[in-house]
Amino acid sequence: MENKSTIETFEDQKRRTAVFNLTSDLFAGKVFEDIGACQELCRIILQDEHIILRNVKTQYVIRNLENHSVELDILAEEISGNLINVELQMYKESAPLKRTRYYLSSIDMSILEKGKPYYELPDVTVVYITQEDFIGGKRGHYSRNRSANRQGIPTCLDNGQYESYFNLEYPTDDAKINELLEYLKNSDPFYQTKNFPRIVERVNYFKVQKEGVTIMCEIADKIRQEGLIEGKIESILELLEELGNIPKQLIQRIRKETNSEVLSKWHKYAAKVSSLAEFEAKM
Repeated sequence: MENKSTIETFEDQKRRTAVFNLTSDLFAGKVFEDIGACQELCRIILQDEHIILRNVKTQYVIRNLENHSVELDILAEEISGNLINVELQMYKESAPLKRTRYYLSSIDMSILEKGKPYYELPDVTVVYITQEDFIGGKRGHYSRNRSANRQGIPTCLDNGQYESYFNLEYPTDDAKINELLEYLKNSDPFYQTKNFPRIVERVNYFKVQKEGVTIMCEIADKIRQEGLIEGKIESILELLEELGNIPKQLIQRIRKETNSEVLSKWHKYAAKVSSLAEFEAKM
């Protein structure tokens, strides 16, 4: 009976992971933290078989203590030192091009040390993959090149920043890219291909193999719990805002709390008290 229960639990876990695909930040982060899988992705999407990666970070946070921090889906470093940032944005947002601009500037700020000359900045390529064709040209791929006209002659203004935009709505002109983009949507763990076998192998590991399935379920549960905690924190702050301007120290104390039971208690207080002072006294 005990063995049967274990098997049934594993089957339940596999059903949970079966719904994941590579358009999910969570799932893509685990698959592409592997250098081999990420290298396949970069080589195909940038159409450069010579790309060799030496380091990959997923869900990489660049913290800015004074301004907006960013979390990069994938940041890969080539052996040359040049960087590739891949973003998977499957939801609509108001200013995707400005997001790219801010990401590029944040990457530059994080890697150029004080006193270093600008020419030491590596090249940075941002690959932005969206669900729909937000640019509107009914194409699957767009690239942004910096150029100018000088006396009618086109001039390249290469500053080492490159942008490529892909979408899942329309095909590109390249068969390999189309195959990969289609795979991002379905992520079949038993798919057969010569173009990105390592990516499929990683998908199979996290969707079929017991160790990988367990890892994915644990991560999903952790993120769900973190989301519940964040939701409770926001609810408390919304209630307190109705009582006046919340002191900065009080906001910081609430945001640092990770105990779900404590937050539930604070939420009840926030719903009942008549002043911020009364809330702090009850904490």
